[in-house]
Amino acid sequence: MTIAELFESQYKYFYGLGLFSKELIASYVKLGVIDGAAYKRITGDDYVEA
Repeated sequence: MTIAELFESQYKYFYGLGLFSKELIASYVKLGVIDGAAYKRITGDDYVEA
């Protein structure tokens, strides 16, 4: 498991618990920690750069 996959797994878990918002997950995309495809896998929505 890569670091990116590990982060994605943790973010998906916390998002599912309601601890992470879509905005927070989007901020990780902007930082380059995860990509837009991971955002979609986590939230179910397409990532749209603001």
